[in-house]
Amino acid sequence: MFSDEYKKMIENMNRISQSVPVKLQNMFQENLQLRSILSQDISTELSNRLTEIKSQMKDFSRVSEQLSEVIPSFQLSEEVREFIQEAKESESLSEEEFEKRYGEEFEVCKVLGSNGWVVSGHSNPRYIKNWYRALIEGEPDKIICFFEEDDGRVIKNITATLEQKYDDPVNKNYYSRGMKAFQDNDYMTSAMYLVGLLEARVNALVQFPPRAKYREKYSDKGFGGIKQDQFAETDTFFTKRYYFLDVYPSLIAFLNRLFVDGEYTFEKGVEPPYINRNWLLHGKCCREIDRFECIQLLNALETIENVLGNKKKEGDLSDKQYGENEV
Repeated sequence: MFSDEYKKMIENMNRISQSVPVKLQNMFQENLQLRSILSQDISTELSNRLTEIKSQMKDFSRVSEQLSEVIPSFQLSEEVREFIQEAKESESLSEEEFEKRYGEEFEVCKVLGSNGWVVSGHSNPRYIKNWYRALIEGEPDKIICFFEEDDGRVIKNITATLEQKYDDPVNKNYYSRGMKAFQDNDYMTSAMYLVGLLEARVNALVQFPPRAKYREKYSDKGFGGIKQDQFAETDTFFTKRYYFLDVYPSLIAFLNRLFVDGEYTFEKGVEPPYINRNWLLHGKCCREIDRFECIQLLNALETIENVLGNKKKEGDLSDKQYGENEV
């Protein structure tokens, strides 16, 4: 039995000749990002076929051939062919040119990150658009619902992934203690462990300059080196879109909010209405930490591991890599 979401994707593919390019773009984006679609009730044979299509997306003509084999009625309209041509031309752009050309999506994801929500493998263009609308309409609970619905399916996927990732003694210790507190509804304690783990993992994977300040590290410039390397290694438009228009803008904005005091300095005495590393770990936090804030940390941790954690060698966790406290 196919899932409702997958049936909808099939119907969209059958109507593609009458569809606007955005629908094809979303279909490919979902195909590239969402492991959850392939983990639901889809036959093994068809799942393998879609995985094969994903691996061949750098050759658009082969994509159409593979899709035609899956659904014989699939045909590309002239409008869609023009979109494909634009996507192919975009693949020759530099990182700066690429981000500028599709600046609207870049800025939307940056806003999501600055409000605590990192775009991840559980997101797709439809969710991103809905999340942004929920924020500007003052209904952030709709985003929380995405992670909590279906008996916490997304949260369970995130925690299962992280549990497998953290098999060394130090990371496992922090993660297991953070999760125990989370399950006991002790969200402040959970946040302390998760923030400590998140800081250690980012420092290990990005390898910032020694003694760099938080505002220098958690910025476009601080991530410039790793982004430049990854952009050069990325061939397809859809993968570049996911990493450089969706993930990095939201992740960097999230980390900047978490680690940089900004207007909420100790001297002013006004605590930020969200988790800030210095206020939390320096004994200055007076407000209650909510469950959804720990979900934001877990979501960010999984994205960090999936996007940055594939490096062959992690950095040295020496004190020199940690930024100076901005208090």
